[in-house]
Amino acid sequence: MIFHDYYAEIADGDVERFVAAQDLGRLVTVGDDGPHIGLYPFAYGPDRIEIHLVRTDEQIVDLRARPRCVFEVDEVLGVIPSYWVDPENAIMATAYHRTVIFDCRAEVFEDVAALAEQQGRLLGRYQPEGGFRPVTAADPMYKGALNYLAAVRLTVGRTRVKFKLAQNRTPEARRRIIAELRKRGRPADARAAAALESTLGAGDASAL
Repeated sequence: MIFHDYYAEIADGDVERFVAAQDLGRLVTVGDDGPHIGLYPFAYGPDRIEIHLVRTDEQIVDLRARPRCVFEVDEVLGVIPSYWVDPENAIMATAYHRTVIFDCRAEVFEDVAALAEQQGRLLGRYQPEGGFRPVTAADPMYKGALNYLAAVRLTVGRTRVKFKLAQNRTPEARRRIIAELRKRGRPADARAAAALESTLGAGDASAL
């Protein structure tokens, strides 16, 4: 993936808010037989990502042998036809998305107390309203499951960002694309239009 400056120069706060708003992320590892990928819930901090896997998962095997890995979070916004940009040039067909790629180093833990603490953090993110008994290593209701899982802590070494939102087009061209997205009305088109609109300055956006 190419990270042109006009797609990659996104404020840190915007990146953090985007990642925190996503429900799932992809872990990419490498095994003896090639790459493996999995989709997981995660807890996120500025320099750390936490997930859990089954202890016998192939990606746990990968991380024990090769702790370097990638964790990727994205939002697919959709594709547009070329004639929204140019009446003849088919090359103008494209896709819009927001993607953040973290180059990480993994640590794997099987200690049930550490797992219970991690589950608390994950539940705090995904089920903050409660409605469950606190997860502890000693609780017989959780003990069996905790002995089946491994906690993974990913320390982030580098973050690469690509918010492809037509920043390479003029404000006028972006306004046309936004209008077409709203008119087309596919399930993700309203989100795509709002994302493209966010790249316009206040003066540009007022013309929509």
